[in-house]
Amino acid sequence: MVKLNKHLILNSLWLQGYGGDYHHNIFRDIAITAQMSHLKNVLRLVGCSLELENPVMVYEYVEAISLYELIFIEGNHDQNGKSLSWGSRLQIANEVASVIVYLHTEFSTPIIYRNLSASNVIIDQNSGVAKIMDFSLSMSISLPQRELEVAGVVCGHSGYLYPEYMQSGIASQKPDVYSFGVVLFQLLTGKKLSILDGKMIDFIEFSHVETNIGEGSVMDIADPTILEEHGIEIRQLLEHYLHLVRKCTGYKGEEKPYMIHVAKELRQIEKCYCGLTLGQN
Repeated sequence: MVKLNKHLILNSLWLQGYGGDYHHNIFRDIAITAQMSHLKNVLRLVGCSLELENPVMVYEYVEAISLYELIFIEGNHDQNGKSLSWGSRLQIANEVASVIVYLHTEFSTPIIYRNLSASNVIIDQNSGVAKIMDFSLSMSISLPQRELEVAGVVCGHSGYLYPEYMQSGIASQKPDVYSFGVVLFQLLTGKKLSILDGKMIDFIEFSHVETNIGEGSVMDIADPTILEEHGIEIRQLLEHYLHLVRKCTGYKGEEKPYMIHVAKELRQIEKCYCGLTLGQN
């Protein structure tokens, strides 16, 4: 048995324990994960135990690394020690987007994830497939008036929280779109950066403003390994990608797109990229 953060790896299973004030979250996690386990991009739940002092959820075992570790700790390298390609980054982004779209559109009432970060995305080291886990902070938007907003306790990861959501406490699909935009941005830059008021900021030192993403060139902020891989030919696609980041992370909520539209645009970017690489070959 090996302990890895809050997860335990036992033979061919992953175990996630809940303790302290988080006991009640396991029921929400079980309910949502059980309905999502058929998706290839969700870590499959195989069982649970509520009789232990600290309740436990049991997942399939995946030889995996978190996206956070892959980008920020492993130095942007995949399982073969090669730099994480732009194609792999687009694949990861599209797979994560598919899960959020499912939450927002495939339930009788939309489910808000509220927990999206590079830490909650794991990458299967064998297949390269991205999987999302931990739905303990997710909530359903279910109101008699069929409104798409609900007030509640602000939840999420620092650096990924939508500023308007932090101020108002009003939960909607917009915070998920914003968090996804931050993940997109980190995949582009390969750095521990977030976005605040349209400006790139250090992920830890929020007072340190680096540059305005609305004015800076994508060639200046993109991970150098992406440019080394494709050169100037990739510039237009990167500009399109950065424009999508801006739309997701824009401060004004009324201008923020729905996740289904973000996913559609992202798939188009990946399609154009595949066409470009075929042309180069």
